[in-house]
Order: sequence, then C-alpha cells, then structure tokens
Amino acid sequence: MTRPATSTPLSTALGSAALRALTWVLICTLGMGQVEEPPTPQDSAKASPRLGTDLAARSDDTSLSFEELDELLLWRYGRSPDGQAALKQLIELHVLEALATDAKIEISSSDLSRRWSELEADIKASGVAEDLPAYLAQSGITRETFLEYLRLALVHEALTRAALGLQPGEPITGDQQSTWLESVLAARGVEHQVHPWPDGIVVRSAEVEITRGVFAEHLRKMLPPDDLTAACHQLILQRRLLARMPDLSAEAMGRLVEEGIERRRASTEDDPRYQGVSYERLLEAQGLSIEAVRRDPALAIAVLSRFWIDRAHDDASLREIYAAERALFDGAYGEGVESLALVLKAAKLPNDLVPRSFEDAEVELVELRSKIGSIADFKRLTAEHSEDPVSRERGGSLGIVTRDTKGVPESVRKSIFAALDAARSAGVDDVSGTILGPLRFGGGTLLLALGQRRPAPTWEEMATKVQGELRRRFLVELLPPDSVVTWLNQ
Repeated sequence: MTRPATSTPLSTALGSAALRALTWVLICTLGMGQVEEPPTPQDSAKASPRLGTDLAARSDDTSLSFEELDELLLWRYGRSPDGQAALKQLIELHVLEALATDAKIEISSSDLSRRWSELEADIKASGVAEDLPAYLAQSGITRETFLEYLRLALVHEALTRAALGLQPGEPITGDQQSTWLESVLAARGVEHQVHPWPDGIVVRSAEVEITRGVFAEHLRKMLPPDDLTAACHQLILQRRLLARMPDLSAEAMGRLVEEGIERRRASTEDDPRYQGVSYERLLEAQGLSIEAVRRDPALAIAVLSRFWIDRAHDDASLREIYAAERALFDGAYGEGVESLALVLKAAKLPNDLVPRSFEDAEVELVELRSKIGSIADFKRLTAEHSEDPVSRERGGSLGIVTRDTKGVPESVRKSIFAALDAARSAGVDDVSGTILGPLRFGGGTLLLALGQRRPAPTWEEMATKVQGELRRRFLVELLPPDSVVTWLNQ
C-alpha cells in the first residue's frame, strides 16, 4: 500500500487529516485507471447483479461479491502497518464529522468554491496540470470524492481555529491542526477491538464507531488498484480450482493447507536473511497470523495447483516434458553467470529526453572502464554513474543471467555467453572478473562485470522447475489473467 505523501501542491490549503486521506487516494489511483470510488455493497433483488453495484469482479460465469472481497482485505491488510494507518485516518475523519455536528459547523458552497480556487491556483503554478479538474482526472478521483475531503479539511480548520481562539483571518498551520486533533483523540480515547472483530466493531472513540464494513470500504479506497485486482483474481481462481477438484474433501483440503504452512515455515527457518526469526514472528511484523494465512487464497492456490500437478505427473512424465521442451527449461533455469551492469542511456538521435548519442555514451564508458581494477571499483562507479535505477540500487547486480533470462536484453545475454564459450574454448570454465563492453542495447550502452558461473541444476532441482511451469500453465488455463473484469476497470 502506498503511504500518504508529506508534501503536495495542496499542502498549504488542506488540513492534516483530510489532506492525508485525499493525498493517499490521489497517490494510490495515479495513472492506474480508478475513475470512481467503489460503491458500498448493497442487498439487491435484481435478477442480474451488476458489476460495481452488487459485484466486485466477474470472469465469464464466475462472480465475486464485495462481501467476499472485503473479508479477504480485512484479513490480509486490516492489521498491517498500512492498514492501521488507514484505520487511524478513518477514525480521524469520523471524529471530525462528529465534532462538526456537535459544534453545528457547516461548510457553505462559497467556502468550498473559494478553497477550490486557491487549490486550482496552486495546481496551475506547480505546472502539474492545466487546472484542478484536469489534475483530478489524471489522478483518477471523482470531483464528488474530492469535494467531500475538501469539506472535511475546512471542518478541521474551523474546529482548530475555534479551539485555539484564532480569528478567521489569522494564519493556521498543518502542525497546529494535527496537534489539536491528536489531543482530541487522546481526550476521547481510541479503543481498538480484538481482531478479527467478531462483534463487527473495529475501533471506538467516544460515540464514534468504525465497523468492519466501513473499514473494508475504506481499504478499497486506499489500496492500490493493482492489489485489489490481484485479490479479485485470486479469489476467483481459488473458486475455479476447488470446482475442478470436486472429489477433494474438506479434511483433505485442510491437510494440504497445513502442509503448505509447514513448507513456508521450513523455508523461513532455512533462509539466512531471517537469522532464526520464526515464521510466526515474521507474520506478526506484517500484521498477519497463521489463521490469516490459512484463509488467504494465495496459499490455497499454491497448495491446490501443487496437488493437481503432483497427482497428474510422476518422475517419468516430468522427464518427458523436460526432454520435449529442453531449450525452454535450460534457457530459463540452466547454467548462468552472475552479472553486474553499469548503464548509460543513449539514443541514435539525441533528443530532449535522451540527450546523449550511442557514440558519446561509448566514449564515456571507455573512460570509466579504464578506472576499473576490481569488482569493488565497478560497484563504486556504478553507484556514481549508472542511469538504471533498479540495478544501481543493487550495486549494478543483474543477478544470475541465463541464456533466456527475462528482462535482460538479448544482446547482453549473447555477449555474456559468448565470453563463457570463448573461455571454454581456451580450456577455462570461469569468467569471473571479466569486464565486457561498451555494449549497445535498445535504450543505451553498458559495461558488464562477470562473476561466478552457476552450473546447470541437477535433475532434482530442474524437476521442481518443470513442476512449477506446469502449475503456472494449469492456473492460466483455469483463469487467464485478462479474463477478470473488476469494478475498477469495467
């Protein structure tokens, strides 16, 4: 989940609680196609439930209700750090609404129009959009939702002014508003209920209550659309998997789930990154629990697809599939070489976005190459000069590159294995320390530093890759990724 921004063109005009809500929505929906806030699930007597009104998602004859999606969101995100941030935000907004009602504070249309004009001036001055409607359109938020948050921002400001004895014309800061609201919440008390909130109440503050349904609806607004789409896809896929296995009893399913949890626990214990931290503690740090994992469709998908393939294929049939598609499996999972890259962007014809030609980039790389005496030098120069942010953050590492590694340009892969083949022709099966380049690819030029060669895997290791590919194909057959339509992209 994306966290609220701390600085936006709106920061001088909106109060802290409403600003966080608005900014979070804007960030989460930016460029992702969410054009309206999700509707609240409603009981419907209509013969054909409608997507966006009654249903969260649909794929052919399989439908998913908002209630089903919300249950997953509450278990998956409700106790996570970002979910708790969203809950804090939600209680602040509801408390502001309650206080405004008690104080009989009403925001007039002229107040909203005035603040709208101020914000629009900020937007135009910043150059991020032609005007405020254009900014909202490109951010994927409706005018109605924006105006509601803007109204709450003005409520927050009015309540803080009254509490601090400030006159309408006196300046007020976001810190003053935040401090006041925090003091109000401390005085009222915020009582969090025990997850999974069986009585339906998530949190209370005096007379304000946040229910499971309200919290779930807020999570749907706050979570990035990609996360929501993935959740819908997983829930529908889980249903399709269970329908494909009508002979699987509830008891057998329970055993598969527990076996899947044990595999994850063992993997955690064997991973040196966790330094002996238990699986349960890692889950707790994410706001999860073993029960949340049991209920998550991601685990069900993993164990059911494994069960299906294990039931359908023995070692002999896996070997046959490997032999028939050896180029695919060896290219993706066979021998590889640890590789690092220092990248400079370049173009055949320099332009405003890429002002450097291939030839100019190659001159720069030749000069940099002359300064490389070790892998440590390569990593240092990469941190200073590389223009590929993803690999630069990893010291230039591309990981283990195989003959068909996705995401690595073909010209780069061919150069790596040409160097390996040349070394073998000279009787050496090692290319560690080799520097290659400058090498051109579609977006620029680069230098490569080669590390240790990873040998081809044993059959036992390759068999797990074959099984994994078969599981992937099985799941795509059951539910092609582009077959799911959600309320977000209807």
